[in-house]
Parts: sequence; structure tokens; C-alpha cells
Amino acid sequence: MKPLVAVLLNTFRETIRDKILYGIVFFALTLILTTFVLGEWSLHEEVRVTTDLGLAGISLFMVLLAVVLGVSLMHKEIDKKTLYPVLTKPVARWQFLLGKYLGMALTLALAIVVLSAVLLLVLAIQGGRPSRALGVALALVYMEVLVVTAVAILFSSFSTPFVSGVLTLGTFVVGRNLDTLDLFLRAQEVKVAPGLFKLATVVFPNLYLFFPSGKAIHSEWVSVHGVFVSWQYLGSTGAYALAYIAACLVASIILFSRRDLV
Repeated sequence: MKPLVAVLLNTFRETIRDKILYGIVFFALTLILTTFVLGEWSLHEEVRVTTDLGLAGISLFMVLLAVVLGVSLMHKEIDKKTLYPVLTKPVARWQFLLGKYLGMALTLALAIVVLSAVLLLVLAIQGGRPSRALGVALALVYMEVLVVTAVAILFSSFSTPFVSGVLTLGTFVVGRNLDTLDLFLRAQEVKVAPGLFKLATVVFPNLYLFFPSGKAIHSEWVSVHGVFVSWQYLGSTGAYALAYIAACLVASIILFSRRDLV
């Protein structure tokens, strides 16, 4: 496990020094602080407005960060030819790729902790208190980000950064709107080819599962401001995320192992 841990720590140090990371986190922090101003303009709904906009902002910027890091790190290693001396050592390609992913996961965990701390500080100033619902919502956001990172790694294992970025963002948009698409097709009575939509739900990640606030889950309306999802939902969603991440990483390892890096 030493080569894997070495790649993990090296990736973490590399991403921490990346200016893109600081840029995206800066804009995310700015957005969260902006919610404080918008909340003050609301009619005694400061905490609600800050919570909603803060969660949406953290989710959006964390996804952008995952896409940028996921599609660029592998390309940097190949473009700068720093990958070759690593692979000449007793480091298998699967260890290298998995170490990269775990290093990015650690970086993203640090980023979401910082953003969450700022959000909680703003809420505390407005008189709000930390809640179980908010903690669960942030945990779901992190799960979603890990899935998006795995998708970005998958595409970057065989494609260019630009194409990988477009495909990853496209996957994110489709995954976030699979439930809406299903409802639209049912409302319009559009007959999709048998199994086609079901296949889409398997191929594309069901990312709407990770942002359930303001939606009906199992015929029950849930909100981060009231009755939120249960621990059972969090566990099942986490299991789904883990399974999808594993599938993406296995596919990435297979594609990367067959890639000609000469």
C-alpha cells in the first residue's frame, strides 16, 4: 500500500498548491458571504435564505472543483512527463490512478469543511443553529462530489481535458435532472423505447438523490428546514454512491492500463 499512499499524499499536496483550487474556493466563499447580505434583505427569513443559497453554492462550486481537478490532474502528469518516472518505479497503473482519486477526495473534503465552516459562521451571526438536516445535506453534497470526481477520472483516462470536462458536465446535468425528465415523459405520455430510460438511470448517476431538499422522497415531502431524509436514506444513498464510484474507477483502471503513453 506504500505506493498508493505516496501517490495519494503527493496528489493532495499538488492540488493544495493549485491556484485553480483557491480561485474556486474564493468565489464559493464570496457567494456564501453574499447570502448574508441577501438574507438581511428578506423578511425575517435570513436563516432560510442563507441555508438554501449556501447549500446550492457549495454544491455548485464543489462540482466545478471536482470537474476541474478530475480532468486536469491526469493530463498534467502526462503533459509534463512526470508520469513516466513514477511508473518506472514499483507503482502499478491502478495504484497511480486510485491514489490520484483518493488524493482529490481528500482535497475536496478539506474544501467542503472550509466552506461548511463559513456557512455555519454566517448562520450563527444570523441567529441560526447547526442542525442534523444541514449536516446530512452537506454529507450528501460531498457524496455527489465524489461521484462526479470518479466520472471525471473515467473520462480523463482516455480523452483530452476539454472533451473530458464537457462529458463530465453533461453527465452532471443529465444526472441531476433524471427525475424531472421522467416526470416530463410521463406527463406528456411520451413512449420511450422499452428499457431505454431504465438504461439511462443505470448509465448516468442519479445525482438528484444527493440534493433531496424540497422534493418528495417515497411520497413524503422533505426539506432541510423541516422533516429531512432519514439515516436509512443517507446509508442507502451512500451505498449507491460507493457502488457507482467503484464501477467508474474499475472502468478507468482498465482503460488507463490499456492506454499507450509513449
